[in-house]
Amino acid sequence: MTLDSLPTGALLAILIAAAFIDMRRHRLPNALTASAALLGIILQCWLQGWNGLLNGLAGFFTGLFLLLPFYAAHWMGAGDVKLMAAVGTFLGWPDTLLAVALTTGAGSIAALGFLAAQGGLIEYGRRYGLMAKCLFFTGKVAYVPPTPGESSSLLFPYALAIALGTLTTLAWVGRLDPFLETLRGFGHA
Repeated sequence: MTLDSLPTGALLAILIAAAFIDMRRHRLPNALTASAALLGIILQCWLQGWNGLLNGLAGFFTGLFLLLPFYAAHWMGAGDVKLMAAVGTFLGWPDTLLAVALTTGAGSIAALGFLAAQGGLIEYGRRYGLMAKCLFFTGKVAYVPPTPGESSSLLFPYALAIALGTLTTLAWVGRLDPFLETLRGFGHA
């Protein structure tokens, strides 16, 4: 491995910590997300100078602004948005855009699996079917909130989806290759 793989290694450690914390507490501490964002910017600057700073900031704002609407709609917590922004400092632009897209896909699949495991998928479908019916017959959008205790109102550890989407991005762009080569080397020793 080279010095260039240091940001990826740090990002992997942050993602693992965030996923475990979110699964246990259903909250991501500001100390984690803020220090991760700062570390990402520092590493970008150290390795790439001004271009790294600009790339890290572009990734930060991409992650922040693309997930902010989900927070505004109460579909995810602020910690999830801050974690995606911090991830963006490590990935830069445009890899953060890919990570957000893959995270959204992973989060959707995982959330549906979570709902199915909790036995709430039918109720979820019923609520959204009612909303679609209202839109079709009246032309108006009406939100039907989940009832208290319904599976879709339970907390979902979205940091896990962020980790999956980011890992897939890192694999796609080849940034996991040095780590995989190291693991292969251990197998031959």
